[in-house]
Amino acid sequence: MKLHFGLFLIVILILCGCSSEQPSENKTVLQGVITVDENLESSGNYSGIELLVSINDSSGERSDTLFYAVTDSTGHFSGTALVPHADIYPLFISRNRNTFGIFNIVLADDDTVTINGELPNMNETTEIESKENNVFKTFERVDRNFNRVAQYINAGAIPEDSISIEIEKWSDIYWDVYDEHSDTFASKLSAEASIALLSGWNDSLMVARKDEYLSNSKTLRRNTREVLTEYYAGMNGLDGALQFLDELEQIAPSGDQKMGIRMDRIELLYDSSRTRQANELLENFREEYESNSQAMEWAESIGYDLEVLSPGSPFPPLTFATLDGDTISTEDLSGRPFLIEITRLDNRLYHEQYDRTVAIYQIYRNFGLEIITIPVNANNVMIQAFYDERGLIWDVAQPNSIDVQELVEILNVNQVPTRFLVNNEGKIIRRYIGNEYDEIVQGLQQIITQNQTVQ
Repeated sequence: MKLHFGLFLIVILILCGCSSEQPSENKTVLQGVITVDENLESSGNYSGIELLVSINDSSGERSDTLFYAVTDSTGHFSGTALVPHADIYPLFISRNRNTFGIFNIVLADDDTVTINGELPNMNETTEIESKENNVFKTFERVDRNFNRVAQYINAGAIPEDSISIEIEKWSDIYWDVYDEHSDTFASKLSAEASIALLSGWNDSLMVARKDEYLSNSKTLRRNTREVLTEYYAGMNGLDGALQFLDELEQIAPSGDQKMGIRMDRIELLYDSSRTRQANELLENFREEYESNSQAMEWAESIGYDLEVLSPGSPFPPLTFATLDGDTISTEDLSGRPFLIEITRLDNRLYHEQYDRTVAIYQIYRNFGLEIITIPVNANNVMIQAFYDERGLIWDVAQPNSIDVQELVEILNVNQVPTRFLVNNEGKIIRRYIGNEYDEIVQGLQQIITQNQTVQ
């Protein structure tokens, strides 16, 4: 049994960074000493070393500076960062326009971060200390150790009847970090890791811990919400999942968190083919958040999906040449279901999923399934290296036979891999982004059931 808990925890950390909200009165003191190796700076003058913490807008451009300081001649600096909320933020350390170090640090209200280091080897010499950052190091240590265990599980090195015991043990370890370091940013990450880890292994404990955690924190990060939404959907159908999101919105302490939950609700309705209801909520969303540029970008994207790419809509026609030299049009596949995937061949997640895609193809080709891979940003050397190792099992598009930019716009691809499952009638069953993989099998079963009913 393959597990992907490490991926989930990595995603949590990625999502920790940088809100677009304006800085509030969450204050973090940053202080310390940055010196220079005496072989480079014999004068002992360590002035002019800059420390910057900023957040980016949706286009990736630096927008708000949360902290800026410059060292004096002794290398000392100090100042106060105003942050929107406790989170992980990038700290840039530079001198004379040369960046010597980029560090992810936790900035939280009423915390003092001490940073000491020496140029140019900042990665080897820098020490970052504070209550919040020290707890985060504990969380990272637990996370690394668990990821090693997850790799053993994936490799089949742990007996199957021992996996659930191992999972619950590590969930308990994450929960201990939460108990022992309550009210810190890292403790919340650890609690949510503990909760999500139990999904499918001990659902009753997962729900109990979720309830205890929410009684204190009032909010869940998006990945944890997705795990629990899937659980409630499995237990009580779509209405159960929607009720769970309603309950989260009622207790959410900030407008930003309520906005995220409303996005989840619209996406859930979209994925469940309730497009009319999703459109109604989307219109309300646009009116309420019209002054929020990131919210409007999201609304525009999913609005296009609802109009053009929602379940039940015809899949846009595509024509391209394959690596075998044939020409394929998706319209020619009428009468057969197909899974079309848009990806980079050097994408780590795609590599991890490839064997599973092969297994799905081997099973469902008996029901007529075709798979088509459209590689983006690939050259002939990369393609040959990838398929020489794995073999050419299904159709792969030649990169130069299709306008990738046009494809990305037509299919609204914002992340790879992105997959579309299309039924025998050429209608979209669903779009799957990133690690949304278990639902593909459910979609294929839906197609088979529909076909058997027709027959």
